[in-house]
Amino acid sequence: MFYRLEAYSYALFIQSEVSNKCLQSYNIVVGAVSVTLELKSLIKLATPVSLAQLSLVGMSATDVLIAGRASTLDLAGMNLGVNTWNMIILFFMGIGFATQPLVAKRFGALDDRGVKHQLHQSIWMCLSLGVVAMLVVWAAAWGFKFVNFEPEMSRIARDFLFAISLCAIPMSLMPAVRGTLEGMSMTRVVFLVNFSAFLINIPLDYVLVNGLYGLPKFGGVGCAWATVILMWAAFLISLWVLKSHHGIKQKKLFSDFEKPNTKTIRATFKLGLPIGMSIVIELAMFSGAGIMIAKFGVIEAGAHAVAIIVASLSFMLYTGLGQGVTIRASQLLGASLPDQAWSTVKIGTLFNLAVSVIFCLAYLVFTEPLIRLFTSDPQVIELAVVLLYFGAAFQIVDCLQVAMVCALRAYHDTASPPKYQLLAFWGFGLPIGIGLSFYGWWPGLEGAKGMWFAMVVSLSLVGLLLLRRLAQHMREFNAQQQV
Repeated sequence: MFYRLEAYSYALFIQSEVSNKCLQSYNIVVGAVSVTLELKSLIKLATPVSLAQLSLVGMSATDVLIAGRASTLDLAGMNLGVNTWNMIILFFMGIGFATQPLVAKRFGALDDRGVKHQLHQSIWMCLSLGVVAMLVVWAAAWGFKFVNFEPEMSRIARDFLFAISLCAIPMSLMPAVRGTLEGMSMTRVVFLVNFSAFLINIPLDYVLVNGLYGLPKFGGVGCAWATVILMWAAFLISLWVLKSHHGIKQKKLFSDFEKPNTKTIRATFKLGLPIGMSIVIELAMFSGAGIMIAKFGVIEAGAHAVAIIVASLSFMLYTGLGQGVTIRASQLLGASLPDQAWSTVKIGTLFNLAVSVIFCLAYLVFTEPLIRLFTSDPQVIELAVVLLYFGAAFQIVDCLQVAMVCALRAYHDTASPPKYQLLAFWGFGLPIGIGLSFYGWWPGLEGAKGMWFAMVVSLSLVGLLLLRRLAQHMREFNAQQQV
């Protein structure tokens, strides 16, 4: 679920833009809020975020599309490997995300020496995390030998993990490098790197999966090798930008590289660990569901891989719009305009929900054509169509939870979302999914369909709980205003 990682990372970096541009970049309306102006501001703010995230989810979609065209077995094996990989690497990357706000704070204080110190210490920390991540991936690949998956699917997944583990180090280091760029407001560079990687991934996947130009035919594992090549390239390009970009070249960020500083590394790790844990909580439902669905065989695993990538494309837009709400509401609150901030939350959330209704209808109307873009296997298509109906059902509640997380962030409540996600995904979603899928609690909802029904339940629950928490915030806020 790489797309969800990007949602978290961009939620962090976009706030550095606000700290530098402040209120001058936005149309703050005193008194009545103009809905038209507000929507224009939100859309303008959300566009680069959404495009950057769509570029990365496009890479995942390309992997599924090309692997699915190769064979259903390649698709299923790759999907099993991807779900396992994401569960591991996103946790370690999440810890590194602490770099961005720490660098942004020093950058805002014009503390170039502090920026340089934080970059060096984050690199040391993330390098260590990358080595650990690679070892954990190897252990997971070895552990597949003891799980009762279909032998050939398990082999492909193991080969995929051993291959993609070679980019564990650059991917763990990327938050340190990219977080520094983002903290210094160089977000356009990040988008260009992501978009370039997406474009190059298309032909590279095709060549490696199908074995063109004299290269071996890697099948689904070819997607892993493409990711390794692109992630190392993206990391090295980002390093080059930090060293050579005309806007920051004078800072000499890599001169006199410092030795590890235990105090700074410990503080960075302490700040980043909850971010990594929050990512794992959500991924445990989605990637965990994909891993368990693989137990039902190649057809169900392949159908899940196709349906989940289609159903997830809209998530990037919800997140981009949600971040627009976070920034706008935060700025209005900072300007002591709480009523206008609440209007921004309402307008932005309602618009986001309207977008989710459009996606819901689109998935219902164009279900089979969308599925056929990724696979030609009739059995996979038949099941994936049913799963995408569930995906259409959870569009609105998935959008609601994203909108509520972003709105709560504007009111400085970042502790509630992981708490409610833990309850909804692990306390309700996974047990319901296991009961339906493996024990036949409800006829007709066995196998992959049971897991997807559980996704609808858990996303609905977390969205409603977060909505309740936001309403509670507003009551508390209004009560304070009246005192």
